[in-house]
Amino acid sequence: MDRSTKRLTLFSWGYYGWGNATRQLVKAVDAVEASRGFAPPLFVDIRIQRSVRAKGFNGGAFEKLVGSNRYRWMKLLGNRRIVNRKGAFIQIAEPKAAGELLELAAETANEGRRIIFYCSCEWPKWNGHVNCHRQTVASLLIRRARNAGIPANVIEWPGGRPERIELDVKSDAFRKIERGQLSIPLGTRVDLARMAGFGIASIDKLRCGSDAIHRVVGPAAWKSGKWVLPVLPEFDAENLADLRRQIARFRRATGLEPQVT
Repeated sequence: MDRSTKRLTLFSWGYYGWGNATRQLVKAVDAVEASRGFAPPLFVDIRIQRSVRAKGFNGGAFEKLVGSNRYRWMKLLGNRRIVNRKGAFIQIAEPKAAGELLELAAETANEGRRIIFYCSCEWPKWNGHVNCHRQTVASLLIRRARNAGIPANVIEWPGGRPERIELDVKSDAFRKIERGQLSIPLGTRVDLARMAGFGIASIDKLRCGSDAIHRVVGPAAWKSGKWVLPVLPEFDAENLADLRRQIARFRRATGLEPQVT
């Protein structure tokens, strides 16, 4: 439950880019949820099969990392298209299994923790169209919750609204970012509760002496042995008002806004 509203909250998520950094991922996720007053979350794997290239999510690797008490595989919520390679783009193996996930979320909420259900795709939607079957699973969950009279919402991890962030960066890093580098270095010691927990497509004001630039960023990620803020390349605006409008369109088009009963 969201303890401020008594609303059941579930997170959807795609592990794109995290295949070689699962330990850092879990550290970041746990720090964020602890800062919100919740115990470490339960991860629900909704892939129909687990044989993948991403090392940390291949087979039972992720379950082994977090432990069986923090992992469930619900292959019935997987996309059958991955197996049969024909028919509709999204084919949930057993749509009724969304009811089981909703029940599991309610049980987990009673333990003071929440659920992150995941697959591999980077964005739930792209250009306004369903890009990943987790978007369909989210819709099934909301429909089940609505029919059961359960206040609920599903939102892409880490949830929350875009924020304004301000960072001081060194001159060499500032110039690289100014020229188009798509990551902002944070180092190895980071306030993960803050840097991994803000809403996707937040505005980061980067300062270097008297110079300043703005970039649209995602939450902290682990790259090449350090934490960084990924810069989202889809934005090009001359002023903050235009940037905010672009962010609103981007979040709608990629499925980042919550689905709510």
